[in-house]
Amino acid sequence: MTTTDIAGLCERLRRKAGFNDPVTGEYMNFPINSDGHQAADTIERQAAEIERLQELLRCIRDTPASEFDAVDVANRLRAALTGEDA
Repeated sequence: MTTTDIAGLCERLRRKAGFNDPVTGEYMNFPINSDGHQAADTIERQAAEIERLQELLRCIRDTPASEFDAVDVANRLRAALTGEDA
């Protein structure tokens, strides 16, 4: 799934519907899916996590074996999962 696909999916999950209240005439706006915002937030967070992990994997792939440090990689993996700086 591409970033554009994910963005579109999240937009649809957050979509709201509205109508004019027949009694007050006030415009009422409410989520179509009550779990949509939470689901969209989760999908976006996981997509960002995947991007960070893919970038780290590219970095590891391009690192010469003589410079490979398992502790450093473990710290970078943890940071990629949490979104923190390594």
